[in-house]
Amino acid sequence: MKRFAKMLEQAPLKGFVQSCLSLTAFTVLGFTAVEPVNAASLHTGFASYAITDLGQTNTYSVTNSGQVLVSNGVAGVWENSQITEIKDTTWAYQMNSSGQVVGRYLSENWTDNAYLWENGQRTDLGYFGGISSLASDINEAGQIVGKFNITKEKFNPFLWQNGQMIDLGTLGFNGGAHGINNQGQVVGYSGLAFGITHAFQWENGKMIDLGTLPGYNGSTAYDINDAGQAVGASSNNITKQERATLWSNGQVTDLGTLGGNKTAAVDINNKGQVVGFGNTTGDGGLAHGFIWEDGKMANINSLIAADSGWFLQQINGINDSGQLVGQGINSATGKQHGFLLNPICGSSQRNPLLPDNFEDGWHSFSNVANRLWFDPPTSAGFTFKIGDDVANGGGGGTGDGCIVDKSSLAVNPNPNEPSLFTKILGLPSGIDADELFSVLVGGREIGKFKPNEVVDFVALLGYGVSEFRVAGIDAAIDPKNPLAFPIKLESNRDKFSFKMRADSAEAVPEPSEIAGLVTSAAFLAGLVLKRKRKLAAIDLVEDSAIDSAIEIASTQTKSACAD
Repeated sequence: MKRFAKMLEQAPLKGFVQSCLSLTAFTVLGFTAVEPVNAASLHTGFASYAITDLGQTNTYSVTNSGQVLVSNGVAGVWENSQITEIKDTTWAYQMNSSGQVVGRYLSENWTDNAYLWENGQRTDLGYFGGISSLASDINEAGQIVGKFNITKEKFNPFLWQNGQMIDLGTLGFNGGAHGINNQGQVVGYSGLAFGITHAFQWENGKMIDLGTLPGYNGSTAYDINDAGQAVGASSNNITKQERATLWSNGQVTDLGTLGGNKTAAVDINNKGQVVGFGNTTGDGGLAHGFIWEDGKMANINSLIAADSGWFLQQINGINDSGQLVGQGINSATGKQHGFLLNPICGSSQRNPLLPDNFEDGWHSFSNVANRLWFDPPTSAGFTFKIGDDVANGGGGGTGDGCIVDKSSLAVNPNPNEPSLFTKILGLPSGIDADELFSVLVGGREIGKFKPNEVVDFVALLGYGVSEFRVAGIDAAIDPKNPLAFPIKLESNRDKFSFKMRADSAEAVPEPSEIAGLVTSAAFLAGLVLKRKRKLAAIDLVEDSAIDSAIEIASTQTKSACAD
C-alpha cells in the first residue's frame, strides 16, 4: 500500500500531488459450495469512519495489522498510540508482515539511499553504480522495488532480491518503480519521449506499456494488488487534466473526479478498494481525499462526522481491512496532522456488525443500533427472528478492522413497544450469481429482491414482522466465515435485539404456494386475532403448518414504522 510523496519527484503529477467470500471445498450443512461472484457488481453504500489523530507527522502506508508508517524527520511505526523509531533512517514507505521496512535515508552528503530495515538493522541497497536510490515498496517475499539515479538526469527502476539489485530498464528513457505485489508484478512509470511518460507493468523480465485513458497522453502507476489490478493517473499536458485510473484485465478505467480537473489513485487493496485525492470545484484547487469502490467515488470528508474538526486532504494508503491513512488539517491546532481512519462496524456491507453470541444454533445480536449492516454466517438461506432485550451489554461484535460506534446506541423512547423488523434496507452484492434473493414471511414468498432494493415489510404487508427468511442464495456460504452475508436491517426501535440461524437448502415457495417453514410474522402492538381470520385477510391459502406457526396482531403500523 503505497505512500508516494517523495516517489513522485520524477513523475508527471508532481505539481498536483503535494504535501467475504471464503468458500469451503466441502459441503456446508449438507450443501455443495458453488462458484461465487467474487466482487460486488452493485455499490451498496460507503462506510462511515472514526478518525484517530496521529499528530504532526506524515503517513505513508498502513499494514494489514494496522501499523502505520510515519515520518517527521525520523521514520517510525505507529501502533496502538505509540511510535517506535526506525533508527538510522529518514523516511519509511512500506512494511510487510515480517516487519521488513523499506524507504530512504539521507547520508551525510545529503544523498538519498535506499534501505531495508529488519531486526533493528539497516541494510543499504546501493546505487547499482549510480549516485543515489530510494526504495518504494516490498512484498511478502522480501522483493523490493524503487529507482536509482545513474546521474541527476538519468534514472531507472530497480528490483532488489536475494541481495542483488536488478535494472528493470525502461520503455524509452528514465523511470521508476512504485509498487510490487506478491506475484512479483511491478508497476511504475517510464519516459517514452521528451515530456511524455507512461505507466508500465514489469513481469518475468518483460516490461509493457499500460497506456492511458482515451484523450490523455501521459500516465503513471502507483500500486498493484495481488489480483494484478494497478492504479495511478492519466494526464493530458495540454488540457492540464489528470484523472485517477485503474488498469485491470486489459481494460483501462476512468475512476472519475470529485468535481475538479485532477484526481490521482495511489493505492489499491486486495478487495479492489482504491484511495487517493483530487480537487473539487470552487475551492481554489485544494486536495480532498477520496475512496473508490464498486464503480463509485466518494469524498472522504463526507464519510466522517460533520463536527469532527478535520479537513482530510489526502488518503495515502488502505489495507485489506479497509483502514485508511493520510494527512489533513486538524482545526484544534490549525496544522497538518497524520490520521488513521477506522471503518465503523455496521456502516457498510464491507464492515458489518458481527454476532455477540452463538447458542443452540442461533447467532445473537444484542442491543444493537438500528439501520446497520449485520453479518451472520449462512449457507443457502437464513432466518432472522426478534430476540429478547437485554439490560446491559451487547452492541454487536467488531468486524475485521472496524470499530463499534457506541454513540449511535440510542435509548428507546418506548421501551414497552415490541421490537419488529420493519425493513431490509440492503441485501449484499457480489454474493449471489444472479443477485436475486427470495424473502419469505410466514412461509410465503413476498417477493424476489436485488441488492439496493428496500424490502419494506410495512408497505408490502401492512405490518412489521418478528421473523423472516432470506433464501435463494446460489453459492453456499461457509458458516465459519464471519463476513459471509451482510444484510442491512431496520427495526421500529432505535435499539433492538435479534437472532439468526443458517437454514438448509430447500425449494423456495412461490407466492401462490405454501411451505411448511417455521417462519412467523407479527404486527406492532394490539390484540391477537384468530389465526384463520387473519390468514384469510392476507390471502394465504389454508395450510396447517402455517396455521400453527403464525401470529398476527390487529393494529396496522404503517404510520409508526414509516421512514
